[in-house]
Amino acid sequence: MTALADLFLNSTGRIGRVRFFLSAACLICVWIAADILLSTPGWLHALIAAALLYSGFCVLSQRLHDRGRSGWWSGLILLAFALTWPQPLTLLDWVAAAALAFVAFDLAALPGQKAFNRYGAAPGARRQSGATPA
Repeated sequence: MTALADLFLNSTGRIGRVRFFLSAACLICVWIAADILLSTPGWLHALIAAALLYSGFCVLSQRLHDRGRSGWWSGLILLAFALTWPQPLTLLDWVAAAALAFVAFDLAALPGQKAFNRYGAAPGARRQSGATPA
C-alpha cells in the first residue's frame, strides 16, 4: 500500500500530531465540499459519508495509538462529531462539542508516547535512528 492509502485505509500503526492534523483537515474539507456540492442527500452522499467515516476512523485510530490508547475510542469521537455537525443545537450536542474540544486538544496538541508501545514504534523512529526504511 502507498503511504497515503495506508494513512486513510489502515487503522494500525501510529501517526504524529502534524500528520494527524493535516489528515483530519483534509477529511473535514472533503466532507464540507460534499455537503455543499451534494445539497440533496442521496445514495452518493451516503456513500461518500461512509468512506469519510471509515477514513476518519483509520486516522483517529492511528493517532490514538500514538497516545497509547485503543483505536476503538475513535467510534465515540466520530459519533460526537456527527452529533455536532454542522452546529450543535441541543444540550446533548453541546456536551458532545465540549468533549470534542477536549479530545481535539488531546490529539492535536499533546505529544505521543516517545517509546515503542503495543501499537508499534513511534512515528519517525526509523528516520531518526539513521536506518533506511524497508
